Amino acid sequence: MKQMTQQSDLMQHHASRRSVLKGSAGMAGLAVSGSSLITLLNTHAVGAQGEKSITWARGDDLRTQDPQEISGLMEGTINRLLYEPLIDTDETQQLLPALATEWTMAEDGLSYTLKLREGVTYHDGTPFNADSVKFTFDRLLANPELQHAAAWVDSLQEVRIDDPFTVTFLLTAPNPGLLSSFPGESILAYNAIEKYGEDFFTRGIGTGPFKYVEWTKNQQWVGEANENYWNTGVVKLNKVTFRPITEEATRVAALRNGEVDLIDSVSGELATQLDGQDQIVIARTPSTDTIHLTFNFTRPPFNVKEARWAVAHAIDTETIVNDILQAGQRIAAPIPEGTIGYDAELVNKFPEYNPDMAKDLLAQAGIAEGTKIEFKMNPAWFAKLDQVGEFVAEQLRAVGFDVDMQFLEPGAYTEARQSHSFDIAVQQGNKGLNPDPNYTVLVVHGTFGLAYNEVRPDVVEWINEARSELDETKRDALYKQVQQAMYDDMAEFILYRQEYIWAVKERVIGFVPRTDWQTRVFALDVEG
Repeated sequence: MKQMTQQSDLMQHHASRRSVLKGSAGMAGLAVSGSSLITLLNTHAVGAQGEKSITWARGDDLRTQDPQEISGLMEGTINRLLYEPLIDTDETQQLLPALATEWTMAEDGLSYTLKLREGVTYHDGTPFNADSVKFTFDRLLANPELQHAAAWVDSLQEVRIDDPFTVTFLLTAPNPGLLSSFPGESILAYNAIEKYGEDFFTRGIGTGPFKYVEWTKNQQWVGEANENYWNTGVVKLNKVTFRPITEEATRVAALRNGEVDLIDSVSGELATQLDGQDQIVIARTPSTDTIHLTFNFTRPPFNVKEARWAVAHAIDTETIVNDILQAGQRIAAPIPEGTIGYDAELVNKFPEYNPDMAKDLLAQAGIAEGTKIEFKMNPAWFAKLDQVGEFVAEQLRAVGFDVDMQFLEPGAYTEARQSHSFDIAVQQGNKGLNPDPNYTVLVVHGTFGLAYNEVRPDVVEWINEARSELDETKRDALYKQVQQAMYDDMAEFILYRQEYIWAVKERVIGFVPRTDWQTRVFALDVEG
């Protein structure tokens, strides 16, 4: 067996006082500014007297509570309070044990064997064991329409129970990067459907450090500490509340007056204004997330390559990064430095901002001035995304498009993309650590409306080949080939790579900015 074992204790990781100001490979370091840096990063407990609670606010609300359907940032952060994966990650995306304590990959890459943590129970007292792992992945394989299924159906043949605390994932083909998919998959109780019915997920019963109390849509989600959590000493809060506050000004006002303790999706401009004010500390980190435009290949005008390249030449991404966001980074290729497939030349090959060239390309493609297009997005997704969207729409109008700009709620936005009811849409992507899961979801399966798989089946084959390639040199070359093809076809146009910024009240202890955005709220504490 090829050893890929991780046995360090998760509790020790969260209790560690080692520096958190460490960036991912090849990226600028994490940064926390403000006068109370020491207070912010102090991770020791401050006592248990009285109720300790934190209120977190961001711009969007939950779309679903089903762990195998979630995709939003609020959903992911809340989900990690209730449920746990087999393997987790630290703030720089290094793998950590969670419900699995160690793992090995077979020499041929066709199976992974995981040892499971003993002595863990679900919130309702159900014991965690191999049955729950098998149930979780059997549900994905049996329901390929679930959003999370796309990352598994092409690789996973079945989960075999070897004993109550050992499972083997049997694969249809080698997959050396599969471990990177485990942190995103919550382990459900084996008896969940039998006990609670098909909508079992509305009860939020996992093994996680917090238990579900209530969710009132567009108002708040509330969780309380799991007093029987297996990882003793980690949870210091009694209660966590999430509030969806759509308007940035209202979120900031709530932070300033103490109604909320933490807000995310902070722009660079706002971070400068808030830093050091009203006992607020700014935390920021570069990320591996990209925000890009995805095109509808199933109908005119963007089933024509010249039209897609016209969009690329019509948009001034430098202004977006430097003036609107005042944060983030311009890039031209999605795979980040430190990840297999990174192309140092392509990542800086920005399409020239040239509206005249855009108009010429549209004329060559026979696309008449005044052609109407639907541009759809969820404006509350990320910092100043509404302003970015309006800027992009105006630049597209300047080259001759009649742009119907539509701001949608999360559920409606997901439906619009999946039903191909758009011409241009804003999409988040993340190809850090391992490009395969994101390529598989967005390109191979076209889960969010990119029908590129119908136009370039050869690119799909390259992605599938890369997934199974054990030779890292060949795998690297395949991902570079995929990136180059998608760039040449302008299958997606990258607006920017995100920088994550939070504004945090000084009373919050132990906040760690993560390159994947998914803060481990359960490890936080508060003064007093």
